[in-house]
Amino acid sequence: MACEKKIISNFTVKVGSVLLAVCILVPISLVTMFRHYAVPLQTLSLLFSVGSSSLVMSEKEKIGSRHSGRNQGPVFCDFSSPRSDVCELKGDVRVLPNATVLLLHHSARRQSWRMKPHARKNDGHALAHVTEVTVASSHPTDRAAPRCTAKDAAPAPAVIFSVGGYAGNMFHDLTDVLVPLFITTRQFGGDVHLLVSDAQPWWVDKFRPLLRGFSRHGVVDLDRERSGVLCYPHVIVGLEFHKEMSVDAARTAGEYSMADFGHLARRSYGLTRDMAIRLHGRDGNHSAHPRLLIISRKATRTFTNVGAITRTATTLGYEVVVGEAERHADLPSFARLVNSCDVLVGVHGAGLANLVFLPAGAVVVQVVPLGGLDAMAAEDFGASARDMGLGYVHYGIAVEESTLARRYPRDHRVLRDPAAVRREGWMALRSVYLVGQNVTIDVHRFRGALRRAMELLP
Repeated sequence: MACEKKIISNFTVKVGSVLLAVCILVPISLVTMFRHYAVPLQTLSLLFSVGSSSLVMSEKEKIGSRHSGRNQGPVFCDFSSPRSDVCELKGDVRVLPNATVLLLHHSARRQSWRMKPHARKNDGHALAHVTEVTVASSHPTDRAAPRCTAKDAAPAPAVIFSVGGYAGNMFHDLTDVLVPLFITTRQFGGDVHLLVSDAQPWWVDKFRPLLRGFSRHGVVDLDRERSGVLCYPHVIVGLEFHKEMSVDAARTAGEYSMADFGHLARRSYGLTRDMAIRLHGRDGNHSAHPRLLIISRKATRTFTNVGAITRTATTLGYEVVVGEAERHADLPSFARLVNSCDVLVGVHGAGLANLVFLPAGAVVVQVVPLGGLDAMAAEDFGASARDMGLGYVHYGIAVEESTLARRYPRDHRVLRDPAAVRREGWMALRSVYLVGQNVTIDVHRFRGALRRAMELLP
């Protein structure tokens, strides 16, 4: 009997030791698992305490998708994306003039955390121009909570986002703000309020037609709206990001794609061409000349021989126009120019972002400078063009076509080993290959790219 008691005692000790180890290891594992997402401890505390249905999203779940299977709790956040943090609050939500979003809920206790609602979250330089938003929760009986009046309340949901970042650069305006805004607001069918911060009036005016395509309500400028409390039944703070200047149609379960964004952009700016020219009749003969737009740049990555490119394209049967996408240009006017063309040619840079105004079936020819930039260029504009239903031609220049070949000896690492320059960091790559380089096209070699573009037209 004593032996049996000893065995039972030893077993009890072992079980207790195992349970103790589990109690220690589980919290450590959770901390390790969430450390990747850089979520503050107070945020984790809030997510697990506001309502029994609150949770942290896994990387595969999606905010704004009816097919995500997400829980419908009062607070729902996704901190897993390397590009954007997004929090969704449902119930009695109040937006205060001091950039605070407060949720009043019967299962909530007073807590708060901070986030920057801009889709470039790991870029410190971009976020330096983004206003921080405080997201807080409290119990409805909290007497310190500001009250809503009938004039303050809106029946529709709201999305809070910041322009900030690199505003004024067409590529960043699209990839960091406008395409993510399209993804985030699509579910509301236009019945959503847009609450924006860090937006200069010229920026709102420039993109107002597109913003009206997202929402039938006026844009609320949080930096200038100081009159009182705004109240909503549903608020999303931050924007969902899929990929560079595009929509991942798989994540929308096929409900919409980048082609739909292109259609909305054309409709918003009153553009009339939805399809590119059809070159070939049933007899195989050309019935018209396709129109080719060369994007001209002033400061960097300029074409030094636009005239020669124009003459070469003309001999192939193109009607050629040259246009410049300036920072604060009349966007509706430039959008009409782009939409009137069937082929868009440009050196890698923000001007190519205007491809969103091309008619379906048009072709983008991206000229990629030296510097090992091919993968980045293909991701930024090649994938976006294809996702929009456009043809795409990737033209990587030869060393002799770069003005760097006249600045450095042929065996210099800038020409011979761009990877070595890239290892010095982004600023080194930028100063050498993006700021310090222009392009002199070898028109005989480029002829092949122009022919390919014509072949890709409908």
